[in-house]
Amino acid sequence: MSELSPEGQAIAVYGAATMAALKLLVVCLQSNGALEHGQFPEALRRFMEAAKSDADDMTLSILEDLRRSILD
Repeated sequence: MSELSPEGQAIAVYGAATMAALKLLVVCLQSNGALEHGQFPEALRRFMEAAKSDADDMTLSILEDLRRSILD
């Protein structure tokens, strides 16, 4: 695999930070009772099913990674 360009590195870091922030938000919402465990991942799954024909594969892949990381 080739090295990422500086722009690619910035995008990768931004994506990782965004993913971590969303995961932390979901954990916080679950811990204060605003979300039930598994509620957000299930909503993501339903959205992904509905958006299959409109969303590109990369978007669906990122959402699936987020969904799985929250389930862990």
